[in-house]
Amino acid sequence: MTRYINGLVFNSETRSFENTDFEVHGQYFTQLNTAETEIDLHGYYITPGLIDSCSQIGLAEIGIRWEGDDSFEFESHLQYSVIDGIYPFDTAFKNALSHGITASHIVPSPKSLVGAKTAIIHHTPSTVDEMVIKKDFGYSFSIGQNAKSTFFTAQKKPLTRMGIAKIMRETLQQIQEQELQIRKILVRAHKAVDMELIARLQQEFPYEFHIIHGTEIPLLEGASFNTVIAGPTFRYIEHNEMMALSPKLYSQLAAREIPFVFCTDHPVSSTTHLALEACLAVREKLPRQDALYALTTGAATLLGIEHLTGSIKDGLLADFVIWNKHPLDLDAKVVATFIKGRKEYSWEEGITI
Repeated sequence: MTRYINGLVFNSETRSFENTDFEVHGQYFTQLNTAETEIDLHGYYITPGLIDSCSQIGLAEIGIRWEGDDSFEFESHLQYSVIDGIYPFDTAFKNALSHGITASHIVPSPKSLVGAKTAIIHHTPSTVDEMVIKKDFGYSFSIGQNAKSTFFTAQKKPLTRMGIAKIMRETLQQIQEQELQIRKILVRAHKAVDMELIARLQQEFPYEFHIIHGTEIPLLEGASFNTVIAGPTFRYIEHNEMMALSPKLYSQLAAREIPFVFCTDHPVSSTTHLALEACLAVREKLPRQDALYALTTGAATLLGIEHLTGSIKDGLLADFVIWNKHPLDLDAKVVATFIKGRKEYSWEEGITI
């Protein structure tokens, strides 16, 4: 058991840093006050582990060509699961740890119209089954340019948004008829016309729809959406549907009171850029405390794992990060990253923290 004292700890309820002590017993935060070791964190900032709310980490290995890409299939099937494609020793996991990211929501590539069952995993260097925090979180879909171009290249249908909408409705109907237990539908969409389709589907089917990306949501002033896994905005403009891409998106969502979280969609934007997304949002007038909340507790809440991780609270898994400065300072460095109470990354070898 270890007690950490004198650090500036992010309080998820007040969304502020407070001079607070906390204790870790095995894999969990605890308030037992029976620690055998004390570590002084004076001058350091401590946050829950950051969570990347949409990533292909482990599915699309960095530095590997097609043979390392297991992120999509041309044909659709409701039994596809990302769990079966994740390579746990993708070097991107180490990079993520060095930037304070302890968990990711794994979503198939936008090339898949009907993707796969998604999952939330820890970034521990172990087997995939041991990494899993939540299996079969939701079904993923991708609509718009990416799905159209994939099928066009393969000379298959659908070639239009009408065809895509038809397949989505048929698939959702199939989920309903099979009485499958997964109730969350995640849809990748950039363009306003595609998000209008999502709004209609919300009325037609009894599922919880979440938009990934949401680039043109600011154009739809009268529409309402559950939550948005927004971004990444730090990336190149890949196609016409992304022309409105801007970090202003985050403050615009906040102004509309639409709940949102951050993502990198690694390797679209590197997993190491997750905190940078929040920094860009702060530059565009999003309050720092709200950005940091969305990176941690907000992401855990959206992903339904807030009872396991995402906050520094008694009984939760001890996933936390020690920073040398405020985490949203551009020159802030991760001193150490812990998952389930175990140090998985140190800035320097032999560091005592």
